[in-house]
Amino acid sequence: MPSAALLLIGTELLDPAKTDANGPAAREVLDSLGVPLRLTVRVEDSVEAIAEAMRSALALCEVVLTSGGLGPTGDDVTREAAASLLGTGLAEDPGWMAVVEARLRERGRPLSAISRRQALVVEGAEVLPNHEGLACGCLLRPEGRLMALMPGVPHEFRAMVRREVEPRLRRAFPGLPEVRVVRAVVAGLPEADAEEALKGWYGRPGVTPAILPHTGVIDMSLTLRGGEGTDLDALEEEVRVSLTRDLGSHLVSLDGASLEQALGEALLERGWTVAAAESCTGGLAAHRIATVPGASRYFLGGVTAYANEAKHHLLGVPAATLEAHGAVSEAVA
Repeated sequence: MPSAALLLIGTELLDPAKTDANGPAAREVLDSLGVPLRLTVRVEDSVEAIAEAMRSALALCEVVLTSGGLGPTGDDVTREAAASLLGTGLAEDPGWMAVVEARLRERGRPLSAISRRQALVVEGAEVLPNHEGLACGCLLRPEGRLMALMPGVPHEFRAMVRREVEPRLRRAFPGLPEVRVVRAVVAGLPEADAEEALKGWYGRPGVTPAILPHTGVIDMSLTLRGGEGTDLDALEEEVRVSLTRDLGSHLVSLDGASLEQALGEALLERGWTVAAAESCTGGLAAHRIATVPGASRYFLGGVTAYANEAKHHLLGVPAATLEAHGAVSEAVA
């Protein structure tokens, strides 16, 4: 079975506080294919460092995905690193150059020498179209392996890995087992308690559990791989029944739907609407509700009343309640 490595390229990503937006998208595609992700590495914007990271990843894995370093600026050197590693050069792709020029024209912008860099490809590579941006990707096949260079902008990366890379991986590895992923979203449960729902699945043949906690929410995934003698339908049903039973009212969804998506669905089912009155969250609740497509069907709006005066004048919180209990209190909420 092939395995994969993910290289996250960008000096800014070396900051431990910088979150990775593209790893989850890559993992989701790889999970759907049954290709395990063995290695994730963050690499600075350096030809030497990127080339060495590529060399190590190719020695370990059959599939290498890279994110970042394909833009127009001087620190975008992922293509140069790949060319250096493979002993080849770069060339401007005429077909993609025409796409770049047309998209810039639509935006009323001229084609500059800097913009032309986004049509550069490693010689011998297959061009991966970018449906969301200007920089094309590259698909390389060094020594029978597969390496895809993709942009780091999250929505561009997600579109390319799903629309362009996933089907090519399926064609490159036709013998992959059937895979299903059950994605559970859990709310209001400590990680240690949520883990109880997974402990029976660790070490179970054909099942790979994973858990990722966020603030107040936990994402769980159980990747199920088919094989000789495995009834995937029965296994998936067993997983779903088990999680539903063990997580109880804390279970938000079993299809990866977020807390805000599940809230929207529940409101629509009941014909209800919702509004938000916030203070310390600074509008975060309203923001999350509004990010769901179609939220205008049930979301009326929100007020962020941070100062006590705003709570009193905008939301009608009695001044006496604020004075007696303080702003951060159940009575004021």
